[in-house]
Amino acid sequence: MELLGDQWTLLILQSIFLQFRKYEDLRLRLGISPTALSGRLRDMVEADMLTRVPYRDARRTRHEYRLTDRGLELWPLLISIWSWEREWVEGRREVLPTLIHLDCELATSAPLGCAACGLRVDARDVRAERLDATGVAAATASRRFRRKDAESLAEDPLMFFPDTMELLGDRWSITLVVAALLGARHFSEFERELGIGPSVLSQRLSKLVEVGVLRTGTAKTRTDAVDYRVTAKGLAFFPAMAFIADWARGLEVDGQKPDVTLHHVECGNRLEPMLLCEHCGRTLTRRSIKFGGPVQLPAPAR
Repeated sequence: MELLGDQWTLLILQSIFLQFRKYEDLRLRLGISPTALSGRLRDMVEADMLTRVPYRDARRTRHEYRLTDRGLELWPLLISIWSWEREWVEGRREVLPTLIHLDCELATSAPLGCAACGLRVDARDVRAERLDATGVAAATASRRFRRKDAESLAEDPLMFFPDTMELLGDRWSITLVVAALLGARHFSEFERELGIGPSVLSQRLSKLVEVGVLRTGTAKTRTDAVDYRVTAKGLAFFPAMAFIADWARGLEVDGQKPDVTLHHVECGNRLEPMLLCEHCGRTLTRRSIKFGGPVQLPAPAR
């Protein structure tokens, strides 16, 4: 989450997939400050998402940024974010491009599938196995995407993920959703799981209810008047979280490895997430899809 819970990082990743590889091309496309861009690129290189490749311009040798194998593995995450925003965020369907599966030539929403058995999967088909009872508070993003950054990007639908960043871009919101998917229902359970202050917890829960990711009901406990359940919109965000969890399996941060493993209940195997075409059932790959209108993708400078 330190890497991927940041809209600048996701936008840089998206831009490089779209062939914007040079530093100046990235800066101009995103309108990002040199300090923020350099810092994100450095972190992405250190995380083996990008590699610096030298090239020669008219005056001197410079470097462009290319995706490594680890970086290419994040393509399904970007597609899942596109799919969720287009399906669940008001007004996005009208402005986001359509994904076309070249094999069957039909528009697809790119649902989640299990690579072990080939079946479609959603959050209710998955069991999470935890190694210990440690809370999820440590798995949080510390960076903040400033309001003025969001305002500068809001006019371009390809570079503005409003509801996604309410989740991924806030260190408490994403952990609340994770805790809810792991079974937390009541205010006291979230408080215990996250180690979060009551006022901050109350504010974040209210925000997630406002954006439609959680809903409230009447709790059946003496200590909690309200319980919180993940909505259909919240459950639909699970594919993005599954790809993040799968990508993070090989990571070790400060001596700690991820302590949650996802299993597909029906086939009994560890969930290896993939994207499917809901029409022909085949696996979607970067080379088997294309985007169509309504948005015209700009070409990088040459």
